[in-house]
Amino acid sequence: MNDWLDAETRAERALQLSESRKWREALNELEAALAINPHDSLWHAQRGQILDQLDQFAEAAEAYRQALELEPENVDVDTALGIDLIRIGQYDQAVRHFEKISKTNPDYEPAYCHRIAAYTRMGQHDRAESMFYLAQQINEKCPSCFHHIAESLACRGLYAKAVYCWQRTLELEPDFPCVRQRIAEIHRHEHNYDKAREFLLAALRRDPGNTDILADLGDLLIEVGDYDGAEAEFRQVLALDPTSVRAHVVLGLMASRKDDQETAGRYFQTALALDPHFPGLRAQIGDIQLRRGHHREALHHLSLALEDDANDRIALMAMGNCLLELFRPAEAQIHYESLIELEPVSAGAGAHHNLAVCRFLQNDLEGGILHCQTALEIEPDNVMVIHKLALAYLHLGRWGKSREMIRRGLQIQPDHPSLEKLAKQFWLLRIKHNIRQLLRHIQ
Repeated sequence: MNDWLDAETRAERALQLSESRKWREALNELEAALAINPHDSLWHAQRGQILDQLDQFAEAAEAYRQALELEPENVDVDTALGIDLIRIGQYDQAVRHFEKISKTNPDYEPAYCHRIAAYTRMGQHDRAESMFYLAQQINEKCPSCFHHIAESLACRGLYAKAVYCWQRTLELEPDFPCVRQRIAEIHRHEHNYDKAREFLLAALRRDPGNTDILADLGDLLIEVGDYDGAEAEFRQVLALDPTSVRAHVVLGLMASRKDDQETAGRYFQTALALDPHFPGLRAQIGDIQLRRGHHREALHHLSLALEDDANDRIALMAMGNCLLELFRPAEAQIHYESLIELEPVSAGAGAHHNLAVCRFLQNDLEGGILHCQTALEIEPDNVMVIHKLALAYLHLGRWGKSREMIRRGLQIQPDHPSLEKLAKQFWLLRIKHNIRQLLRHIQ
């Protein structure tokens, strides 16, 4: 009897904690209740709901299965299980699950509604539309149906229709989660930044402490060049959620942009401690370490970054730079070539220039010249590349081309010290070359 009362008390406490959004504490209480009495289907279902709030969808699905074993006819729990199957990517199973519900209850609209979401994620948009129209015949005012079909339309690039359907969702349910953010994403994609900001601010007014919305607003402000405003938004994210990896990473990038590498490094290291597998984080840390002259640490982080993603653009460039600074041009060359193969043009003049330096250091002057020429096609006014070309032509005795590069560089930057020095030495070097050639003929 005492055990039964203890289980009831814990289950009641779990409900109170859930109402206060203290999900982890609620889960602990409910699991203690279930350890005493594992035969209450409602408690298993409640556990599934709490796990959903904690984004532990696979565990939630298992909790719903346990509830259904005790109460097979509970259609609400059956629906919750189907939704979690979609969340964990088991789309075929989710479709079969909702088909089974429809067979026993043909007029149950959610069984059609959530198949819209499943088919959308499977890329089967014709079937998603069919489910939408079937659901509409049962309930033409279901906000979830309009939301799910909007996602399908957005996937196909039918943005105006998607926005219309999301607007219908809000008309039916003004507080429907994430819809204003999704409309903002569409406006941002179409470079309608004022509209995007309008919808994000509207979302924040309804949910002021939502860190995802604040972060989306920060990303938008970065895109329009308002870096101070973006920094303020991400600082607010950290004030509300000190464990936000996204905020630490973005603030690290912004500090790096200001050339405050020490602050950037602190943000990145904190992010790394919170989530060692955050995409691109190791590459950023390696790049910071390289800029601070810490080559060993840079190599460590960049090697791990490339193990995770061999095509990480930042890691490839930084690794090439690190190896080049360590006078290992043959190894550096491999990374620059990989980057250029991935992005022949967008890799930028820097990658081609550095690859040219690798070739020059290995006495491949012709190969270096080719990459310098490619770099100049991308950035015609890059004086650093022009200087390298002038030197290479000089070493090959192509005096006319060397002089042309010297003049071109000085027209762009008249006070460039290396080009000024080369211009002064040019004729002396050419005379010396001619004398050497003459002496060879005399001999």
